Amino acid sequence: MKRIRNLIPVILWLTVLLAAVSCGRQGAVREKLDVAESLMNARPDSALAVLQGIPASAVKGKKASARYALLSSMALDKNYIDTTTFDILQPAIDYYTQHGTPDEQLRTYYYQGRIYQNQGDDDSAMRSFMKGRDLGKRVTDSLLLAHTLVAQGTLYLKQYKTDEFIQNNRAAAVLYAAIGKDLLAIKSWTNALDGCVMRNDRPAADSLLSVCMALVQKYPDGGTYLFPSLLAYTVAFCSADEIRTFLDRYQGLELTRDERLNFAQGYTKIGEYDKAMKCLSEASTAGSILDSMKYASVKIRILEKQGRYEQALDLYRNYSALLERYQKGLLSQDLLFSDKRHQLEMENLMEIQERDRLIWGTLCSLFALVILAGWLYYQGHLSRTKRILTEKENENLRLAQDNLCKEKEKVELERNRKILETENLKLEIVRLESERDNLKALQRKQSELASPVKSVIKNRLDMLNGLLAKEITRNDSYAEQYNQWIEMARNDKKQFMNSTRLAFAASHPRFIEFLEQHGLTTDEINYLCLYAIGLRGKEVGEYIQVKRHYIMSHEIRMKLGLDEHETNIGLYIRRLMKSLE
Repeated sequence: MKRIRNLIPVILWLTVLLAAVSCGRQGAVREKLDVAESLMNARPDSALAVLQGIPASAVKGKKASARYALLSSMALDKNYIDTTTFDILQPAIDYYTQHGTPDEQLRTYYYQGRIYQNQGDDDSAMRSFMKGRDLGKRVTDSLLLAHTLVAQGTLYLKQYKTDEFIQNNRAAAVLYAAIGKDLLAIKSWTNALDGCVMRNDRPAADSLLSVCMALVQKYPDGGTYLFPSLLAYTVAFCSADEIRTFLDRYQGLELTRDERLNFAQGYTKIGEYDKAMKCLSEASTAGSILDSMKYASVKIRILEKQGRYEQALDLYRNYSALLERYQKGLLSQDLLFSDKRHQLEMENLMEIQERDRLIWGTLCSLFALVILAGWLYYQGHLSRTKRILTEKENENLRLAQDNLCKEKEKVELERNRKILETENLKLEIVRLESERDNLKALQRKQSELASPVKSVIKNRLDMLNGLLAKEITRNDSYAEQYNQWIEMARNDKKQFMNSTRLAFAASHPRFIEFLEQHGLTTDEINYLCLYAIGLRGKEVGEYIQVKRHYIMSHEIRMKLGLDEHETNIGLYIRRLMKSLE
């Protein structure tokens, strides 16, 4: 166990060392790949040598393997080493078509198409070039995009799609010129010129020829690309003398097979059949099926002009067989319809993408509507809650205000009641003072009064003096006589009522006489004296506790001539007493 613990630091150091070595190797590989890429266009042979010097085992990771594979395929193609398998390029196809930048994807599709061309699978090659071209404006590698247009144009020419061939080469020429590849631009312009000659479109051919002539004057090395196109243009559109002059001038040059066939076609057009046959004899019969067909078409015309019809017919049969075989080959490869099929695939892909965008847009819209509806519901719920709370607060406030108003009214009523009580008390004090003054006046005439009356007057006067002293001084001790009088009024009602009548007889004799004159009994006068001291009917009834209280009141009204309902007996007695003073 101790040995294992001792080995742990060693293992960690070895791991770090191996990681550092691995990183160092990867860094070295990355530097070599950078060098190879920088040499690719100017020195493709050196780039290939650098790539071949990198061991395959040293390249780690999908991204590094994809870059190594793509650069190796580029180097082989630029060194004119044709490959017919995808062993080298496959890592780049697997990685870059899904994860690469537009430039990396374009390079992958281009070299994939080149390998398909080397295999003779023009249909697959066309699909690869179309995928590369679809990257369009996202691509920054203009040189490779131009190469793709030219390669695609070559396949269009095999399909007899001359218009597409011309368009691709014109577009490639513009790209080449924009990045300073003037010779390649001249080559593409001359390819477009050849297409116009094939279409027998002289105005377009004249326009392109003027462009090419101006460029060749500026860049003489481009004359190599212009000569075959100028030869085809001269044979197709110029007069017999112009054709003869041109052919005789360049007869001594070392010509290619296609150029010799054009010479033979030119001599045939101006009627110099021997020279035409000589050019045909010098042209190799080996080549592609298109070259063989061109050779046969030129020779058939010469044989016809020479009157050798049987040989012309035999050669025509061979030409027809070649043409039929070529057309069958095109149809079997579906190359004629590859661009249409690709267009349909792209349209279908765009429809799918548009449908997906529509679905996602709809889902996003629904999601947004759900969120909006939820937000609106929440806002509505919040608003309703706030409104209910506000209404409750307002109701509580209103109730509080109502309570406050009621409290104010209550306080106001209480204040008014106190004021009224104060006023009544003042009036009562005034009445009591008046009664006291009357009693004092009577007391001074004691000799004229009976002894019981004197006693009543004295008691009542002492009570009134004590009550007035209490109200003036706010001292309850002065009211002792009054309290005793009240106690007597509670305990001995008959004595209280008799003393009150005697007091009124002494202080208001006319009042008592008036009552006696109307036939009122002593009890009835005692009853009315309670009203005279300020009691109300209910209070009088409660005090005397007599069941015939209401009968007595009725009988008194009858004797005094009072209406049963219109006159308050208490008010009537107090007014009567005042009027009889």
